[in-house]
Amino acid sequence: MSIIERAVKLLDPNEPPNSKPSAPGTLDPIARAFTDGVERFGLPEAGELEALLEPSGFAVESKTKVKSARITNRTIRTLSIDRDQLRRQGIITPEGERTPNAERFRRIKRQILANVANSKTGPRANLVLVSSALAGEGKTFCAINLAISIALEVDRTVLLVDADVAKPTIPQALGVKAEHGLMDVLDRGIDLADVLCATDIGKLTLLPAGTAHQHATELLASDAMRMLLRELAERYNNRIIIFDSPPLLAASEADVLASQMGQIVMVVEAGKTSEAVLRAALGRIESSNVVGLVLNKTEGSGMEYDYGEYGYGAK
Repeated sequence: MSIIERAVKLLDPNEPPNSKPSAPGTLDPIARAFTDGVERFGLPEAGELEALLEPSGFAVESKTKVKSARITNRTIRTLSIDRDQLRRQGIITPEGERTPNAERFRRIKRQILANVANSKTGPRANLVLVSSALAGEGKTFCAINLAISIALEVDRTVLLVDADVAKPTIPQALGVKAEHGLMDVLDRGIDLADVLCATDIGKLTLLPAGTAHQHATELLASDAMRMLLRELAERYNNRIIIFDSPPLLAASEADVLASQMGQIVMVVEAGKTSEAVLRAALGRIESSNVVGLVLNKTEGSGMEYDYGEYGYGAK
């Protein structure tokens, strides 16, 4: 059964769905940001630098070279995620409440992590794009839930990238503020360390979208973006990078992002996304990289997942 046929079964409400070490002399960008005293948005939290390096480090080469620096203990600022706001939106929290959504995303992440471990989707299996055909289908909701769920793993850390650069919504959903991000790294050569945001969810780091840019598609297709993705994908093999993408039929940035990912998760809305719309969206990307279809906003259970060759999870 093809992925389209599986999707159609999901969409029919009357039919049930069947580490590489850092190079010598370089310092992790998050470590550099903390060591250089860069202020993070949000409420202050005291802590030892070493305690944050292990769960949240990323090392990349940006337009500004990473300089060697001595790591010292400091009080740092991190983004404080609003747990009450997460609960109001139905997003899982790191405190481990056993909610239906928490269980569903545990099932979703298992196949994604298995693909990373087995390299079934190639060397960039840890680059995971979450997208949808149209706006409002719940892709951001799913991306955040997936990122937090993976952050609860013992042996994994997560970078959540707000790649919906025209209409970024992740900071709002998390109850935080962030000004600079991915677009500023690509366009202005700002060091990645200066825009990465540590969070008080220990193994979760956020890369905001940054300043809106009229040539966002071209920036995402640039050599600088390819270098960034290569470093993120290859330098640390225990990191999973989750990208919240624009809708495929609404923005050209989504096509460019999808072409550079190892795994793609498609979110479809029950009772809204038609077969024709889904076919059109999948026609814009390499469907072999689509590892799962998430049927969102189903009546009663909230979500359903497609089983089988392209799918994962269960109700």
